[in-house]
Amino acid sequence: MQMISNVVSTDDVPLVLITECDLPTVKSSLEENGALIVRARAGLDDFEALSNGLIKPMVHHSTSTAVERDPVNADATTSTVNKGMDSIPLHREGSYAPGCPDMLLLYCVRPASAGGETTLCDGVALVESLSAPVRDFVENSVLKWSWTVSPKRWMATLGVTSKEAAETRLSQVRRSLPSWEKLDTEFDGDVMHGVFQTLCVIPTRWGRRKSFCNSLLIYHYRSVSEYYPKNIYTPALGDGSPFPTDVLAEIAEQAGALTHRVRWHEGDMLLIDNSRFMHGRTAFTDTSRRILVRMGHVTGN
Repeated sequence: MQMISNVVSTDDVPLVLITECDLPTVKSSLEENGALIVRARAGLDDFEALSNGLIKPMVHHSTSTAVERDPVNADATTSTVNKGMDSIPLHREGSYAPGCPDMLLLYCVRPASAGGETTLCDGVALVESLSAPVRDFVENSVLKWSWTVSPKRWMATLGVTSKEAAETRLSQVRRSLPSWEKLDTEFDGDVMHGVFQTLCVIPTRWGRRKSFCNSLLIYHYRSVSEYYPKNIYTPALGDGSPFPTDVLAEIAEQAGALTHRVRWHEGDMLLIDNSRFMHGRTAFTDTSRRILVRMGHVTGN
């Protein structure tokens, strides 16, 4: 019989824990809760099979360089998480560009002996926790992400091998954007420049609830490194002005109070609704830690 339980597997907040890889149960639980753990001592084949039932997997653009992530399977849809052992602030995966994944699935091959927990913060709860003036500001703010990317990145992201094919694909992308998103791009030689406009507070995929789920915190609170090419992207408000530091400080404080840690067990899978939960990680020193990730767009509905 399918087993579902609430279990305190984090520092302070219980996550739903499922003990079998039952696709319908996993799907309905994710839609309701936004994040859950599947603790069924799954192997890599189980992980890929479950994710194939939930999403159409995509290749993350950073896998194209093998500097930030290493591909694990033949088509690079399974990869390592971001390399390095530093802490990573909360963020929504790929929120600086169109077509960011609906869902993330992480798989623990080997946990760190200490540290290295994945952190989670519910963007719906975060919006509700903000003071009235800050909540009003973020709910009515537009974010513009300006970026410059190499041929390797745009080819990997778009799944093309030429500028002509890229232009065709970008036209398709623009037609598929929701009403609150806009994309402008141009080429300078083989380098692509883009400006992506989106909302600061987005509607969740399931339930259409207001969620502070974006990449402002990671941009402002993580330093550039070989594993984080921060200088590729620059956020601003819709009018081009910087995001206010006092507003960001309140958001960071409230997010810290709402963040909890997933303590990994070998074979665990963590599923995340990328429109509701921001994620990150704590620092660690154990070089044997190995967490894999798949991401993509939901199938069916």
